[in-house]
Amino acid sequence: MDMAENIDPNPELHVDADWKSQAQAEKEKLAAKVGDAAKPTVESPAASSSMPTISASFEMIVEQFAAQALMAMGAIPQGGGQKKVDVGLARFFIDSLAVLEDKTKGNLTATEQRTLLTALTDLRMTYVNVLKSAKQ
Repeated sequence: MDMAENIDPNPELHVDADWKSQAQAEKEKLAAKVGDAAKPTVESPAASSSMPTISASFEMIVEQFAAQALMAMGAIPQGGGQKKVDVGLARFFIDSLAVLEDKTKGNLTATEQRTLLTALTDLRMTYVNVLKSAKQ
């Protein structure tokens, strides 16, 4: 007799009802655990009262880009007090501010316009000085 003849072509699967309920319970526990881990925790403003509140503004955006450009030019130390010059990265942040200037033309307050123009002027002058120093 060949073994292939003994194999049932339509096997029945017997699943214990307890096993099914246990597997479902484990699946739900895992889903709850993963769901809790994926949820971000958000502190209420009252809970973080020890930290100063910083409101987003156009000036803050300009200052953030300017600080990044200055760090890339070595004018502001990076983490660990290191001063590393990356003129390509500095150019990116300066160019980003120039795009911001172009795209917001006519939509800024006088203070916002002055902040942006001052930052761009100062950064461009610093950039030229960094390039001159690198050549020497």
